[in-house]
Amino acid sequence: MWFAIAMLFMALLSSLDIGIYSYIGYKTSVTPFQYGLISAMWSAVFIASNLFLGKISDKGNNKFLIVISFLSIMVTGVLFSFHSLTFLAIAYMFHALGVASSNLAVSTTIFEMKSSDRWKYYIELQKFSYYLIRGFGLLSFYFIGNIIPLDYFIYFSVAIGFLTFLSLPKVNLRMERVLHSFSQDFNSIANHIKILSYLAYDSISSLPNAVKQGYISYKAVSTKMISLSMFFATFTGDYIFTILPLLIKSYISLGLLWLSYGITALIISFSLILFSMFSNTGNKKVAISLIISRGIWLVSVLSFINNTLNLIAYIAISSVLFSMIDIALYNIFSEGSSGYGSHIYYTLRELGTLTGSLLVGIAYTLGKEVFITIPIITTIISAVMLLIA
Repeated sequence: MWFAIAMLFMALLSSLDIGIYSYIGYKTSVTPFQYGLISAMWSAVFIASNLFLGKISDKGNNKFLIVISFLSIMVTGVLFSFHSLTFLAIAYMFHALGVASSNLAVSTTIFEMKSSDRWKYYIELQKFSYYLIRGFGLLSFYFIGNIIPLDYFIYFSVAIGFLTFLSLPKVNLRMERVLHSFSQDFNSIANHIKILSYLAYDSISSLPNAVKQGYISYKAVSTKMISLSMFFATFTGDYIFTILPLLIKSYISLGLLWLSYGITALIISFSLILFSMFSNTGNKKVAISLIISRGIWLVSVLSFINNTLNLIAYIAISSVLFSMIDIALYNIFSEGSSGYGSHIYYTLRELGTLTGSLLVGIAYTLGKEVFITIPIITTIISAVMLLIA
């Protein structure tokens, strides 16, 4: 029960992320530079929150984290009600704190309350539920947004946040991540001993295939490189999506933008089922191919967005590819870190958003060639980082 309620809360916060940010772009006289700065400030708050709350997460204090989250969203609702650019921007910052603390609270609960051999399943289920609910949330913005103001959606999210606090089980015995870490270390040591014993008598070529494969499978990945790959992958997408509402607002309404994002989220949720069923979601080669494919799509199709259908296709395919990248890299990261340090992954991912948001406002004024070249470069770097991880 707690998992379903927590997924509802997190998905609502994600819907509000798109809702509040696009509302600012459409309903205020914000400039491109201010718009990019607001997005970057959201990321800065998210990063600072992860760094500050990361130790609390690793200690298993999930209940405290979820309290911070729903109180932050409560403040968001109060500030949003003023509807001026300044208050909306500040409300958006509190929303960032709420998202960061809820992410850590739920991740901590999964890693400590679920067996490590089920982590991958719950991470994939979390992403599916997240996008499915977010899709319906954004569709509700479109269909009843003229009847019920966005303010009330925020208040509803606060109520769900409180229910999440009540239902979330308290982590009392922090053992699962410790045991997983010990198991990883033990397997690594055991395989090194096997190799040394064979080398003592012959050469590496005499190793049985089973031992070679075992050694390779337990070879440690660089969680730092995985996080950096995620940084550049996030940078590439958010660099473009930060400025997107301002690029299309003259011929696509706010309601149609919400509709596009809502349909996209539903497409993502079902795409993730297929991805989980027919692909190894923790495979580096799969992730690299997804990173390259997404980079090509983002850059090559941007100039063809001139109607709602094209917008939906552009957002949908870009977002589906990114969600698959996120799942793959997070699975690799979690396996390598034994569930610890989730805040590092989230921080580097959001740092990509921050730098992309800041840079796009400058690059856009320097001309189309500069604007398009940057995401090409960052896509290549992201793939290379993952390749050497």
